[in-house]
Amino acid sequence: MALPPSLRALSIGARDAPNTLEIFIDYLCPFSAKQVKGVNEFLLPLVQGQGSPYRGLVRIVLRPYPQPWHSSSTLLHESALAVAKLSIDDPNVTAEPSRNAFWVYSLELMKQQERFFDGPSRGKAPDQIRGELATLVIDTIGEGPKKQKEQALVGELHGTPLGQSVKNLIRVEKEGNVGSAVVPDLKYCVKYGRQNGVHVTPTCSWNGLLEGSISSSFTENEWKAFLEKQIGSK
Repeated sequence: MALPPSLRALSIGARDAPNTLEIFIDYLCPFSAKQVKGVNEFLLPLVQGQGSPYRGLVRIVLRPYPQPWHSSSTLLHESALAVAKLSIDDPNVTAEPSRNAFWVYSLELMKQQERFFDGPSRGKAPDQIRGELATLVIDTIGEGPKKQKEQALVGELHGTPLGQSVKNLIRVEKEGNVGSAVVPDLKYCVKYGRQNGVHVTPTCSWNGLLEGSISSSFTENEWKAFLEKQIGSK
């Protein structure tokens, strides 16, 4: 369940928490969107923040896992992994959902997913979609006039604007077949899911074992019951 340095932002909550919930998602899967939104609304208040009953006991790892039947899915996942690379690599920052750039962008990408469904994307070239995704990154985690932030969500960009930094990571060259700069990270995510028996999204695992009881429809009470069963009442 460890993460390579470039993917540390996939984890929120204390990195040394004794329990890990992994959520395998596809950014174009409506049920994945429902799962992530439910986790954000119902689960995080139970495991994050001052006074949360399970604070420090649960680490959540969002695992990008593109499904091949969604034609533009790979492009969305590459943009999210680019944001993960650019996130501030500080465990005290990435642990907090509101300051973790990957988590913030993932939530927005889920909200905007219908823009990239097969129908709306059918007449667009891949580079056009990449451009739209770079703009979405700027609008979501950037610090321009549209979205002022009190604290930065990305690390040092060495003078390169955020949008260009993302484009540099997700672009492909005119020749060859090596893909973008984040392809190694995408391969890692796909291989990890395959070797752990993940076939569809969303799929959850608890402490390394697939957990079929978790539903994308979980409410606060159902998350409470699950945590009580796994950890005990608080």
